[in-house]
Amino acid sequence: MDEFSLENKVAVITGGAGAIGSATAHLLAKRGARVLLADVNREAAESIARHVQGAAIEADLSSPVDCQKVIRVCVEKFGKLDLLINNVGICPRRSILDSSEEDWDKIVGINQKSMFFCSQAAIPELRKTKGRIISVASYAGRAGAAVDACIYSGTKGAIIAMTKAMARELAPEILVNAVAPGPVESDLVRGVSPERLQQISASIPLQRLARPEEVAASIAFLASPAASYLTGMTLDVNGGWCMT
Repeated sequence: MDEFSLENKVAVITGGAGAIGSATAHLLAKRGARVLLADVNREAAESIARHVQGAAIEADLSSPVDCQKVIRVCVEKFGKLDLLINNVGICPRRSILDSSEEDWDKIVGINQKSMFFCSQAAIPELRKTKGRIISVASYAGRAGAAVDACIYSGTKGAIIAMTKAMARELAPEILVNAVAPGPVESDLVRGVSPERLQQISASIPLQRLARPEEVAASIAFLASPAASYLTGMTLDVNGGWCMT
């Protein structure tokens, strides 16, 4: 038996049109899984879905109704659900003093609320398959982001805490884990100056940002039979930048 095979597994990937979501879709499909990509950007999600012979759905993942819809569509199309990858996230750059209630509601809604309500909607189906929930947190949830991302850091810390709480409540039927990437070559670093990116890279022991495929590899590991005795953990994928 291939301990890393995902043959015949069915996965929902939220934020499937983003860099990490896309890389995860390609890797899970390569290992045998069928994937449904949920994203507000339907065109981009559908393009990726065609490449992995999967499916896509447009969804506002801050809405519990849309979270339920995503899970329902997945089961209608593929007959079951084995893996929920809570990946969707945003990081608008705002200082603490410049952050508004609107900023709070948007960031918490997309990053944290989506993780809870997608998981809640998926639990009945995951219990049937003894499935898994894997959420994308961040080094910022461990140590706090350095500049202009206080609310974002709070949501990622909440994902780490909720991962532990869900793991305890849903064991032994459902395994619940997270990954916590450091800076990744993705849309979340768009707008950061080249000089700042060089400073960040120099501060990482491995001297570079992560590639989306490297984060996807950690997600695929947690989804695989090889991780059958792991639950409630957050796997750091940050090149040694934040060691816990």
